[in-house]
Amino acid sequence: MTVHTAPRALIDHLKHTGVVFDLLPHPHTESALAEAKALGVDAADVAKTIVLSTPDGFVRAVLPATRRLDLHKVRDRLGTNDVRLATEEVLAGAYPEFELGAVPPLAEDTGDRVLVDERLVDAGWIVFEAGTHEESLRLQTTDLLRLTGGRTVDICED
Repeated sequence: MTVHTAPRALIDHLKHTGVVFDLLPHPHTESALAEAKALGVDAADVAKTIVLSTPDGFVRAVLPATRRLDLHKVRDRLGTNDVRLATEEVLAGAYPEFELGAVPPLAEDTGDRVLVDERLVDAGWIVFEAGTHEESLRLQTTDLLRLTGGRTVDICED
């Protein structure tokens, strides 16, 4: 079995910015809930990133592993009805450095907008996939928001 490692450019970017982070190896997982279990952390502190296609480019929606995305809320926050989940084919072409289903919320040099669900801000720190299904990153939520220019909004189903 091949074990993938976090893209070097992502780790180098974090080091260059001076952000304190932990790179957390774990067994292969296919969901944020499984990732939380593999790492032994509360699922509410693990974030999943959902990439959305809009007329103005990609948006990375970041929400707790325990919650579901509300596309109606996202459309309201973005001011457009033309918001949909990016397909695997589109993701593979847009983010070849990341494994499918493991795109992190960090949007270095892509121009992607980032929406971070407000429920993640109170946790203080956040865990998310590091571009692979075998490694995660843990860093302060404030650092994630600073690095991405992310907007804190309510984007989860009630």
